[in-house]
Amino acid sequence: MVNLAEQKQKANQLRKAGEFEDSLQLYRSLWEGEGDKFDGAGLLHCLRKLGLFDEAVVFANELIDKYPDFDWCRREVIWTLISGQLNKLEETEPFEKVLQTAQKIMDLKPDDLAKKKVVFKILKSAKSSNHWKIVNEWVVNIDPASLSTEPMTDSSGREGWCDQSLWYNYRINGLIQQGDPKEAIVLVDEILEHFPKQRKFFLRLKALANHSLGNFPESEKIYQDLCSRYKPDWWLLHEYAKVVRDIGRKEDALKLMYRAASSNQKLESMVALFVDIGMLCKTLELYDDAKAHLILCKYIRNEKGWSVPESITDTINELDKIIGNKDKPSSLKEALSLCRTTWNHLLDKDNFKELSIKRQKIKKGLVGKVSFGQQDRPYCFINSEGTQSFFCHKSDLPPDTKDGNEVVFDAIPSFDKKKNKESWKASNVQVK
Repeated sequence: MVNLAEQKQKANQLRKAGEFEDSLQLYRSLWEGEGDKFDGAGLLHCLRKLGLFDEAVVFANELIDKYPDFDWCRREVIWTLISGQLNKLEETEPFEKVLQTAQKIMDLKPDDLAKKKVVFKILKSAKSSNHWKIVNEWVVNIDPASLSTEPMTDSSGREGWCDQSLWYNYRINGLIQQGDPKEAIVLVDEILEHFPKQRKFFLRLKALANHSLGNFPESEKIYQDLCSRYKPDWWLLHEYAKVVRDIGRKEDALKLMYRAASSNQKLESMVALFVDIGMLCKTLELYDDAKAHLILCKYIRNEKGWSVPESITDTINELDKIIGNKDKPSSLKEALSLCRTTWNHLLDKDNFKELSIKRQKIKKGLVGKVSFGQQDRPYCFINSEGTQSFFCHKSDLPPDTKDGNEVVFDAIPSFDKKKNKESWKASNVQVK
């Protein structure tokens, strides 16, 4: 007769050595014989490591009911439910199913690592389905100080977001969408310099928060800076346009929307943009253009099998009454061609540059320190408080200005041709 203690010891040794198939058979025999909680936890561990989740999930529920206070058992059940249920839920799964599964795991009081896995799964699902109340409720389950600041890498080795920056992204988004935009702005200012590679995204959130508060000038200023860079993202241009539209500069907003539309090839991602263009064109009495963009949106939605909102159909019918039903695009390709012709006809890069730069006011009475840089160059920079730096011709400095002198100056809009972006140039420089 085989010694029971020796069987248990052998099963444990095999499990710790990673020989899960062999240890599984021993644990299964031990569990069927005695039902000992240690054997049960070992058996579940092996099932989980071997990916036998159809059996593991059922057994996990049986085990936790029998031994709810046994820590090893509880930990194995938690990781089984994470790996075998939660992580297997696709993005198309109903959010309620994701939430129910996550809450079941949270009720088992997972440790920090398991909790992070569960909370981030919920945050991602809730954000994508616009359940911002849930985002705000769940994000506070994690202390951001406990999260890693080490950037994650993709298969090609490129660095991306870290856990901590992702947490702040969810937290700030939640505050903007259903919370306190003012607090969101404070939080962005606190963490902005900690995540330089995500600076654009956090500044964009600050712009959104100001927009939601009705602080349009500040929101426009941020978007203006973000969109002055080389090849700005189309969605940033779209958001920038909505701020300009809400300020009342509808023609300028339309140009920005056209620029956004012409800078992206994925039509299905721009259906909201095409609706905004259509509605704005209607307001500006550009009825043919309005109809073309709304029909384009309708064709895209039909091709993707998406429903068409009544507001789009009703507006198209309303436009038909105004301009008639003649020359209606008969296909997505034809509608897109009509829209692209409009974009190319009205969109002028110089017009956009003029819009973006000339709207900026001269900054007066700034204070900074002169940095000569290389002596043989005809230009220098004036570094103001913070991180902003202003270009300056050395010939524009007062006589006898020395490197490091503190100066008072004005800043005028300029354009850096080398970097192909908007910038500022120092003028009227006076030694302080």
